[in-house]
Amino acid sequence: MTTITFPTASPIHRTTDGGSANESQPTPPSPKTATFVGGCAVLVWATAASFAVLGTTLPPMLFIGGAFASGFLAFLVARLLRGQPVLGMLAVPLPVLCLLVVGFLGHNGLYVTALRYAPAAQVNLISYLWPLLMVGLLAATQVAEPTPGQLAGSVLGFIGLVWFVSPGSVNGSFFGYALAFSAACCFAAYSALRAKVSGGPADAAGAACGVAAIASLFIHFAFGGSTSIEVDLMAILAMVLIGIGPMGVANLFWDYGVRYGDGRVLSTLAYLTPVLSTLLLVGLGLATLTSQVLVGGAFILGGIFLSAASGRKA
Repeated sequence: MTTITFPTASPIHRTTDGGSANESQPTPPSPKTATFVGGCAVLVWATAASFAVLGTTLPPMLFIGGAFASGFLAFLVARLLRGQPVLGMLAVPLPVLCLLVVGFLGHNGLYVTALRYAPAAQVNLISYLWPLLMVGLLAATQVAEPTPGQLAGSVLGFIGLVWFVSPGSVNGSFFGYALAFSAACCFAAYSALRAKVSGGPADAAGAACGVAAIASLFIHFAFGGSTSIEVDLMAILAMVLIGIGPMGVANLFWDYGVRYGDGRVLSTLAYLTPVLSTLLLVGLGLATLTSQVLVGGAFILGGIFLSAASGRKA
């Protein structure tokens, strides 16, 4: 069978922890299909930067909390439309739920907060170190051994990111950069470990969104967040849309992909996100397309091609 597989024992062939059949899918999906679905998350994530810019009038953790709440409600509505019990989405093993919350809330909360302390371009560069970190973690946890081509593809993608945000420009707030790197670590750890920490319903990401929403709002109010904000309909709309899309549907796609697909290919595909998000910003008139973006994009696309081609031969 010619599929994208891990060279070591693959979690693709495990339905749940301990072999119990509590998954919503009766048989494991094709690794190729799962990788494609996970890659679709990148397209949805590309809208996050635009939504984040439109929502800057709201406090960061309040914005994140409202966004995760929107994502949680979207998952609930989807269950109702499918005629599935709502409580079924909450039947998530504690280790899985903790991993999802650390990945989702850790990455998004730290990233949005970092934008308040450091320039957005540099924060993007540092936070998108997570795919490169993920390749190393996949090898360290023996989930998959990256091929030389996939390692080279990840490095090429990282070079593209460095070119993309102008090398030598990282000279702002150290605290903001530390938050951005922590965000990268959170999502890299979640993405690498998800294949090993299995179990729960297919839409377990919805339960994680609910917990992340509560945690975000608690952090906002516990640390002196304002209870009165200026009503900005555009910012509120951006908060709802980023919750349903990048934090909801995209996380569902990505969770499916890293759970059943090829994490090595997905880690390199993730480098497309800053390129696509920049192109969207340009299209909306919020940024200017430069030769720097074009050259950086060429590096990143080259890395993606190299990694994907190597994954097919693995």
